[in-house]
Amino acid sequence: MKIYKDITFEAAHMLPNVPEDHKCRRLHGHSFKVRITLDGPVDESIGWVEDFADIKNAFAPIHKDLDHNYLNEI
Repeated sequence: MKIYKDITFEAAHMLPNVPEDHKCRRLHGHSFKVRITLDGPVDESIGWVEDFADIKNAFAPIHKDLDHNYLNEI
C-alpha cells in the first residue's frame, strides 16, 4: 500500500541569475509543499503502513531548517 504525508512550509529566496529587471531577482517568498511517500505492507498488528505522526517527526529537523528561512543560504 502506498501512503503519503503532505507538509507545507513558507520560505523566501531570490533568483540572482535572471536579468536585473526580472521581478524574481528581488527577494520574495512562496508557500511550498513537500510530499513524503511511503510504499509498504500494512502491518497487521496496527493496521497501517506507518504512523503519520512518525513521518512528521522524522521530517521535523528538515522542516525547521526550511520554514521561514532564506533558501539561498541553505
